[in-house]
Amino acid sequence: MKNSELTYKEIYGQPASFQAINDILDKIYQVLDQVFAEKYDELIFTGCGTSLYLAQAAAHAFASCTDIPAKGMCCSELYYFPETYVGKGKKVLVLPITRKSYTTEVRMAIDKVRTFEGVKSLAITCDADSAKYNDYMILSPETPEDSVIMTRSFTSMIYLSVILAFYAGGQKEKIEAMKDYASQSEEFLKETDKLAKKIVSDHPELNLYITLGQGIYYGIANECMNKMKEMSLSNSEAYYTLEYRHGPMSLVDDKTMIILLANEATTDGDAKLLTQMKEYGAVTLAIGNTASGDFNDADYTLDMNYGYDSLQNAAMIGFIGQLMGYYMAEQKGLNADTPRHLSQAIVIK
Repeated sequence: MKNSELTYKEIYGQPASFQAINDILDKIYQVLDQVFAEKYDELIFTGCGTSLYLAQAAAHAFASCTDIPAKGMCCSELYYFPETYVGKGKKVLVLPITRKSYTTEVRMAIDKVRTFEGVKSLAITCDADSAKYNDYMILSPETPEDSVIMTRSFTSMIYLSVILAFYAGGQKEKIEAMKDYASQSEEFLKETDKLAKKIVSDHPELNLYITLGQGIYYGIANECMNKMKEMSLSNSEAYYTLEYRHGPMSLVDDKTMIILLANEATTDGDAKLLTQMKEYGAVTLAIGNTASGDFNDADYTLDMNYGYDSLQNAAMIGFIGQLMGYYMAEQKGLNADTPRHLSQAIVIK
């Protein structure tokens, strides 16, 4: 097996994961009907590492679609300071997001917060064993991920989170509009693959990779950062798009790559920022519904021609981080299947 072959294969398993979720939507709706038969003061999405970034994206999606406040945070924060978030008589739904049910910090956080009156938990997961320590569960049923790096598990749980948000917000028609998501994502995956391979080949001099995004794309940008760092041991960072001006842009030079995940609500500010970074010497890439028209001075663009909003695009737009990470690792002779110091789940003895 050549370097990173398993990880690459699982990147291409993502459309099948989306289809498997679409095939069980009625079961998911039944669970969500039970969950939201109760009223909550707040939702807290929580996870570790990649799942924290997922929680950030999921919280934005839910708060955008409903009138219930939502936040995303890491499990350790919830474990050490539970009274800050679920105490004082609040009725809170906590949503742990996890690929494996036995990640230590997830279990610690959920076991602790469930001791508080008024707290219930809904797992968003790829592991059916999550049912053992949660009140409810929605499951990605076709995510047999053997690699250490999270790829299809991340995007399938983003997809579940968006479905959760739309359904809870009474926007079921937006879920129904995604009936062809598997074939569309397969097409977009191939386009993203070709572009990532070209960028890495064109620019071997790059040594800093920045991913920017607003709204739901902030969490996705963080995950793109994480994928490039994990797979290729490269310097990568992520920011809210316009926050990048406030200090971090000091590092921009002709060895910097800026990847913009373009939200349809923030085009004007995004375009000015990307132009400015190009003037400072950065190589620039914009991905979005009409990126080629909105960011016509970018070095690279990739359009998402599916008629979706940012929430619907969220499970696909982050493919770029996975594939950039893969080709950057290949360029360095690294094996993304065996990332340094990492394992599928962090278990603390």
